[in-house]
Amino acid sequence: MGKSLRSYPRSVKIWLLVGLVMIVGQIVIGGITRLTESGLSITEWEVLSGAVPPLNAADWQVEFEKYQQSPQYAQIFADITLADFKFIYFWEWFHRQWARTMGLVFAVGFVIFWRRGYLDPPLMRRLGVVVLLAALAASFGWIMVASGLIDRPWVNAYKLTLHLALGITLFSYLLWVTLKVIRPRISGFPHSGVESWRWALNGVLAVQLLLGGVMSGARAALPYPTWPDMNGRFIPPVLLDAGAWTVENLVRYESSLFQPALFQLLHRMTAYSLIVIALYFVYRCYKRISDTRLQRANTLLISLLITQAILGIATVVNSVGQVPVGLGVAHQFTAIAVVALVVYINYLFQPGRPLHPVEKVVENNRQKNLAV
Repeated sequence: MGKSLRSYPRSVKIWLLVGLVMIVGQIVIGGITRLTESGLSITEWEVLSGAVPPLNAADWQVEFEKYQQSPQYAQIFADITLADFKFIYFWEWFHRQWARTMGLVFAVGFVIFWRRGYLDPPLMRRLGVVVLLAALAASFGWIMVASGLIDRPWVNAYKLTLHLALGITLFSYLLWVTLKVIRPRISGFPHSGVESWRWALNGVLAVQLLLGGVMSGARAALPYPTWPDMNGRFIPPVLLDAGAWTVENLVRYESSLFQPALFQLLHRMTAYSLIVIALYFVYRCYKRISDTRLQRANTLLISLLITQAILGIATVVNSVGQVPVGLGVAHQFTAIAVVALVVYINYLFQPGRPLHPVEKVVENNRQKNLAV
């Protein structure tokens, strides 16, 4: 059938799927690390030696003393015990260890499959992009942590957002590569009349993810733990004060209610917009495109968006004094699921190569089975 119709070995497909699961795990563990304020517990970045945690009381005391030199300890956790320190240390260590394991799984699999000739040039190039994105995400992870070890006792919200954005971009691109390996494109929906709404869905989702990252990093839920209003007002008074609209309030967001109010309001409004756009996109698809895969994906998309909105509301209204870890992580995990589904929907729309006669038969039979 020709090289363009090459089918990759099952082991390569499993390897890529494992990579996707591990990236999701890394993002979720990162969320737990952030919500438990564990990210600054390890004050050094040691690529190899850092993989081994403290093994005895003396080692733990050394790590604890390093942490005691940090702004977070001096300004927030001065009364923390060694037992408490071990808890937050675990989550940051686990977050880094998971990243190391991902790198090892990728490197070992890559070498084995390359030596066996399983990876053709197109896949090799795509995997090179995966490596680049992973390196960027890891680098900005340390830059993010370092931002809280100088004078401010927390991770910078904007750097955290960039780190999260790189992680989601890595996940999205690897998912796209995996789809091309598991099920190469064989059809699309040209001239369907829904393209503008699909791109609107993509764009608003990207904006919402960035707003969510900043809101999470700045803990913007804490000052306004109410819904549908924000402490009794649709628009918080601080946003109506022209004097509050300064760069300083955006940079030093911990010193004013302005930035938390702004980003929580934007996050809410964008969530409403995203649901409306998604509903209309699904409606247009239903009217113009008859495809079982797309219909099922669209139904799941709406279900996930509604679930995500409910989890977001629950997280906000329960953020009294502290953001609830369970709800916050569930909200973030559902966001990843939404991203995965939108990537899949975009993949279905991509024009592909002409169908081979054998593939036409297989595809027609598969569509009939899905419709049953």
